[in-house]
Amino acid sequence: MTDKLQELEAGFWQSAGDGEFYREHMAAHGLCVLPVGMMDKDETVAAIEQSEPWADFELSDMKTIDLGDDGAALCYRADASRNGSSNRYKAVISSVYTRLGGRWRLTLHQQTPLA
Repeated sequence: MTDKLQELEAGFWQSAGDGEFYREHMAAHGLCVLPVGMMDKDETVAAIEQSEPWADFELSDMKTIDLGDDGAALCYRADASRNGSSNRYKAVISSVYTRLGGRWRLTLHQQTPLA
């Protein structure tokens, strides 16, 4: 389970600029809580499609919390930069996954930027 969820999480980071991965792997009732506000799935996909891809990212100190047979949370640190920017984005992240229809779906994603 842990490897699959970490792979999915990296896929969300890799897909910035292209909402297809979010459409496929985010729960229909999913929610993202970001520095810019809360967004449902449709709003998240629209925002991702308008965002610049990440030039690079590192996900570290990843912890998996078992929430039962059909749920798990990932908590980790992210360090990333966008294409065309020298600014680093550093944050602590939590993502909750739920197994729906036999497949893991992102249900809740939250980011807290670090100063």
